[in-house]
Amino acid sequence: MRRHNITLSEPVSEMVLAQVKNGRYEDFSAAIQDASWNFFFGQPHPFLEYRVTPSQVERAAQRELAAIRKERKAGKLKSWKPGL
Repeated sequence: MRRHNITLSEPVSEMVLAQVKNGRYEDFSAAIQDASWNFFFGQPHPFLEYRVTPSQVERAAQRELAAIRKERKAGKLKSWKPGL
């Protein structure tokens, strides 16, 4: 994998950050990677490599996020602190 420095317009940057904050992507780089892949290569998507559809992955992610929210409300999750 190569490292690239890019400059995005403010609206595009905010849109990508919103996708990261809502949990759809792990980080900014993953969001840009997915957007670039979809724009330039189109829909033979990397998900085909694992024989799943994007909607299946999205549903699984939503289930996981719901389970995390439920455990957080029940007090079963410890807060994560970097460096400890």
